[in-house]
Amino acid sequence: MPYTTERRPESARSHRGGLLVGAILVAAVVGGFGVGWLALTLAAGPSKPSLIAATTPTATASATAGVTPSPTLAASASDLPSPTPTATPTVQPLPTATPPLPAMLAAIGDSYSQAYSVSPANLRDHPQYSWVVGTARNDGVTSLLERFKALGATPGVVDAATSGRKMIDAQRQVEQVVAAAANLQHGQTAYVTFMLGTNDLCDDPKTPLADFTAQARAAVETLRVNLPPGSRLLMMPVPDFSHFRAITQADPTARTALLQPKNSTRCAPFLGSNSPASIPDAEAILASYNAALETICDEENAVTGALANLHCTYNQALLSGRDFVLKDLSTVDYFHPSLTGQAKFAADAWKADAWANGVSSSARSDQLAGTGERGPRGLAPAALGPVAVLPAVLARRRRRPARQARQRAAA
Repeated sequence: MPYTTERRPESARSHRGGLLVGAILVAAVVGGFGVGWLALTLAAGPSKPSLIAATTPTATASATAGVTPSPTLAASASDLPSPTPTATPTVQPLPTATPPLPAMLAAIGDSYSQAYSVSPANLRDHPQYSWVVGTARNDGVTSLLERFKALGATPGVVDAATSGRKMIDAQRQVEQVVAAAANLQHGQTAYVTFMLGTNDLCDDPKTPLADFTAQARAAVETLRVNLPPGSRLLMMPVPDFSHFRAITQADPTARTALLQPKNSTRCAPFLGSNSPASIPDAEAILASYNAALETICDEENAVTGALANLHCTYNQALLSGRDFVLKDLSTVDYFHPSLTGQAKFAADAWKADAWANGVSSSARSDQLAGTGERGPRGLAPAALGPVAVLPAVLARRRRRPARQARQRAAA
């Protein structure tokens, strides 16, 4: 019998078209994309399975759950690999390496680095209490030298700081430091603190800015050219004498002491009153000095290539003594730091540079590894970093002589 195609009546085709349009309108009202495809499939009839239902992802297939696709199409769809989302790579910053502990610690500065007249019982220079190179026990000052030693370093010390000196003396002090650094072994580094400018500001006439800047820049360039690669410079700002004026004027005892004739020129016009400069003029000079020091530090850090021997740290907000209270100034003259003032300079200077970032020192960790020593709360020093380890290490060192004495007595 020959194969013939049955032609459906025109009315049937119209009826099927009406169903199709009606189904689409229902899908639009419902608003679901998957439901719309369901309506289309139902309108088309079960004899023609939807390719969309067989090849779309799971979300679409679930919407057409009422349709049974042909077995062949379903099997080929399951054989298709599922698309794997590509994760966007996250760029992680490289860890900042902690610089090696210095083999030399040098102080360039004035009386502030010499712990001058920290109290009525300690007049004039007492470098054993210095925030940089101090060595005295139980003075409340944990100097930079003591902090480096607590981490296992044994730096040689060059104390070039000289009381009463101005920025013009920086070159002489730098040359003393450079001469000592020439004896360092290959790979060893130096750490230099630079704190000059107080006497340029406090004496009259005050040092012109151009001279101040040229003197400071020449001294720092000499350090960069002659110190070994990897050495570091801590550039201290000129102290915030506007703040020192505020805390001394607020205290009747300090205010009365500064009114005495012997103190009338004491860092005037900030503390004493006998100065040709007004307060606004002196504050402008202070700001210009510190801007120059910051610029010089930035210039050194911008040097690249073979001459990039020196990293410079400057932080005026942290290092200018803005956190001082009255007790941090010596009652001798309310100008020089007291013991607590020296302690604050030491703590702030340590925070400002590279060894206070919580990364443990390999030298100190190696030293403790074979001794069984532990940090506070039983944690190993490597887990705590130098800031956490330091107080406990110093305390152990201070208790050691007493413990040894008891052991000898028991023997």
